[in-house]
Amino acid sequence: MANRSRRVVPAGLALVLALVMAGCNANSQSTEPPKDKNTTALESVSQGGTLHYLSRRANESFETANAQMVPTSRLRWVHRGLTSWRTLPDKDTILVPDLATDTGTTDDGGKTWTFTLQEGLKFSDGSPITAQDVKYGIERSFAPMFQGGLGYHKTLLVGGTDYDGPYDGKKLDSIEVVDDHKIVFHLTRSFGNWPWIVSMPAFAPVPAAADTEPETYGEHPVASGPYQVTSFRKGSQAVLDRNPNWKADTDQARSAGPDKIVLDMGLNNDTIVQRLIDDKGEDKTAISNALISPSQFQRIESDPSISDRMANSPSGYFRYLAMNVKRPGLSDVRVRRAINYAINKAELQSVYGGPKFGAQITSTIMTPGIPGYTKYNLYDGGDTGNVDKAKELLADAGVSGLKLTLTYPTDVSAIEEKEAQSIKNSLARVGVKVELKGLDGNTWYELISSADGDYDMTTNGWGADFPSGMSTIQPLFASSEIGNGGGNASKFSNPEVDAAIDAASAEPNLDKAAEMWAAIDKQIMEDAPVVPILVQRTQALAGSKILNYFIPAYPPFANELVVGVDR
Repeated sequence: MANRSRRVVPAGLALVLALVMAGCNANSQSTEPPKDKNTTALESVSQGGTLHYLSRRANESFETANAQMVPTSRLRWVHRGLTSWRTLPDKDTILVPDLATDTGTTDDGGKTWTFTLQEGLKFSDGSPITAQDVKYGIERSFAPMFQGGLGYHKTLLVGGTDYDGPYDGKKLDSIEVVDDHKIVFHLTRSFGNWPWIVSMPAFAPVPAAADTEPETYGEHPVASGPYQVTSFRKGSQAVLDRNPNWKADTDQARSAGPDKIVLDMGLNNDTIVQRLIDDKGEDKTAISNALISPSQFQRIESDPSISDRMANSPSGYFRYLAMNVKRPGLSDVRVRRAINYAINKAELQSVYGGPKFGAQITSTIMTPGIPGYTKYNLYDGGDTGNVDKAKELLADAGVSGLKLTLTYPTDVSAIEEKEAQSIKNSLARVGVKVELKGLDGNTWYELISSADGDYDMTTNGWGADFPSGMSTIQPLFASSEIGNGGGNASKFSNPEVDAAIDAASAEPNLDKAAEMWAAIDKQIMEDAPVVPILVQRTQALAGSKILNYFIPAYPPFANELVVGVDR
């Protein structure tokens, strides 16, 4: 079971923020706002004022059935889940109860999970929030009209693969409603991360009586969160006002600081950033999902009054070189280890904008901020690589004059070609000749996600859907993810690793599971199917009157649920 929504391809030196997706080496150069603007207590966030959201999306929606947003996104201004995420500037993200009283219980090792809703919860229309509303909200995500979204639950719930939603009157029996407050999930197998899965958008409650026009429900949903949609002009603007039935003492994830939120849609990306740089009028109370371009970084970095308003992530997306282990030239682990030694990661870091705003060099699969992340380096060639060690391994393998192909997508940004050229140059130093093959994005994806793709190596990126090693390691390295659109671009297949992945995925004790994922990370790198290269950083700019604006180690986005407005 894999979800492939977080495959990441860079969009420029500002990197991959929103292509959607506190480690021990968090970057000390982070340019987060001053600490007095980064409160750590929800109740201390300033109350009142109007928050403006400037969106580059052509159309924003508050539909949960096919949403891919993390639980710290603007979608959760309106909707709650059974669980949610709590982020702090200098600590790891933690799972907290949301509608539920706790983060779930299991008495059979993670195959059956029970959640109990808090008493007295109400929708914005005054009706009670019940377990049946949660069940219905999940069921509608199976309907064919709602394509995409974070779909882990669709293969984990018993009968999910054959279910097409509630609109034909059918129900999914593996979601058991015991009473108004208790809901039980029956899974196809033990799955320890289920409490994280129920924080995803599809688990927001939806009253069936309000779902009379499913295609447009996301424009005027019944709210369970602190805000309700009071005005919606598709592709233009949405206005959110306070939900009078939301109670702060039932919510551990949201501060609900602003009295009103105005969300403007379809704005030009660079124009948004320029408006935030200029910081005039209503833009002083604005945040956005805009990407910052290299030319804009120069202006921002030169002016402290601007740079102090930019949140800079200490961690981010995993960028790597995948080697197709099925190919004759790469079937020998000594060759793959040699390539790990050969790569000049410092040059690649420069391609991505340097250490401050671009990326951090890495040697692991898991990234800082993911529980269990442990820094190690099995192939330590220094930042610029170890040419002598690489040549020694190639000679030991009896390899000379090796020729390999490297494929990459060409229609995303020029940075892909620069990245590929840098890798080619690195391998030329050790006598490996690389032919570059740029492809349009769709063709490239079909090639690397097929079982027998005609390529030796490819560059790729990945962002975890939730903070677990499972969310990166399983989709990229499990044998089940080879071909059929799977993410295992290296075609890596190791029965011992597969067994370890299954065991860690099933482990309900998440602390123990984190240790297991850390061990699997190193176990995979012993076989060297990939070269971990970089952890791509993300940035976000806010107006001067925005409070509590920061990007945690995970997820690499500002938490939009806890910002306040300085009046």
